Amino acid sequence: MYLLRLIIVPILIINFSSSKAALIDVEAPGIYGGFWRDLYKLGPVVIDTIGADLGVFGGPSFKMGLSFATVVGLLSTNENHDIFGSISESSKKYNSILNALEPSDFSYSTAALKLEYIMVEGNSFGWSTTTNFGVGVLGFKPEEGQLVGDSLYHLYLSLGTALIIKITNNLRTSIGISYRKDLNANEAGRPSKYENFDAVTIYNHFYLVKF
Repeated sequence: MYLLRLIIVPILIINFSSSKAALIDVEAPGIYGGFWRDLYKLGPVVIDTIGADLGVFGGPSFKMGLSFATVVGLLSTNENHDIFGSISESSKKYNSILNALEPSDFSYSTAALKLEYIMVEGNSFGWSTTTNFGVGVLGFKPEEGQLVGDSLYHLYLSLGTALIIKITNNLRTSIGISYRKDLNANEAGRPSKYENFDAVTIYNHFYLVKF
């Protein structure tokens, strides 16, 4: 909850300020930026990542930008859990998935080109499709002995759809689901149980826009 307050409160202050910053009002028309949370299966575990993105609107219905994320914890260490099973199990155990994170013994970060097409643009709600093309970097702590030498790099492509909720004219949130394809799955040299990162993901995105 503390992390969510750190994210949401500064955005609300900017949005409702009577003297808005020039970056929002004048110098950056068409720019969007925000924070997002993504949950998905990575090898034998289900991970929770948090990230940020920044981009521009190429038109009323199209936007593109760059997004970055890193793992902040494990939602489940049960190899039989998918994303939905892990959320259900964690909610029963901890009563809130925000308190269900376990520390990970590895690092995982991503950087991606993000494209989004807004199919429905309503006064309060919208609907969009998203595509991400990026690179993920996986590394284990040296004492684990699971990787030797360089970290594991892989390319991925994801396709998804999201419901957009307009909190104010400028502040919005989206809730989406996507399928992430590991483009380098099953390559030689991958550690056991991390041969394939194909996964269904769910995400929540808070962002500030200026048309």
